[in-house]
Amino acid sequence: MSSLSILPAAAVADERLTDAQVRVLCAIGTYTNKLGGNVWASVQTLAKSCNLNPRTVQRALPVLLEHGYLRVQERPGRTNLYGIVLDRPLTPESPRGDTGVVGGVTPVSPKRYTENDKTNVAQEITKAVWRVYPQRDTPHLFPPALRAITALLKDGAVPERLVRAAEAYALECAKKRTEPRYVRTISRFFSDGAWEQYGTEVRVHGRTREEWARSGQDVLEFDRMAGAA
Repeated sequence: MSSLSILPAAAVADERLTDAQVRVLCAIGTYTNKLGGNVWASVQTLAKSCNLNPRTVQRALPVLLEHGYLRVQERPGRTNLYGIVLDRPLTPESPRGDTGVVGGVTPVSPKRYTENDKTNVAQEITKAVWRVYPQRDTPHLFPPALRAITALLKDGAVPERLVRAAEAYALECAKKRTEPRYVRTISRFFSDGAWEQYGTEVRVHGRTREEWARSGQDVLEFDRMAGAA
């Protein structure tokens, strides 16, 4: 383990995070590459690194994902690939109290905003996509991704479907073990129409991934079964 850690400065002062959650983030930061990504350390390894119980680490991970300090590439049958978000976009936070989950991120309802707030909607969706999208060997750029998603929203694209498309693409990359250099940029994925072949409503035993998660069942098992279908 490195003697240094990559840690977003905002996390230190974020009152929503507990000391344990910051310690988990710090532990993850000791295993990153220079871009903050490529972390496949197990929960047990992270727990040992920050001297916490593995269950505490497991509870901290979704919180760090929710608040935008982590991104994850789920790899069915293998350890998830985590990354520290070094270039967090300046976007409004989702209102507290939301309980809906779309693959680990809070879904954004277009009814939450007026016509004058479309820019905020685009930023929220781009942020959600950013969290679940597979990593590249070179970092994604937020401005072109935001422009591509904004254009789609103006054309009437459903916000949640854009997030689901990113999730489905990430699952495909994990299943095929796509090398990071071959992962599409976020902006290209949406601007060239590739996203339209992803994000359809996959169901396992008659339930969607969201319904599976809300029932308390393991979403990794859902992904494994969906991938084998």
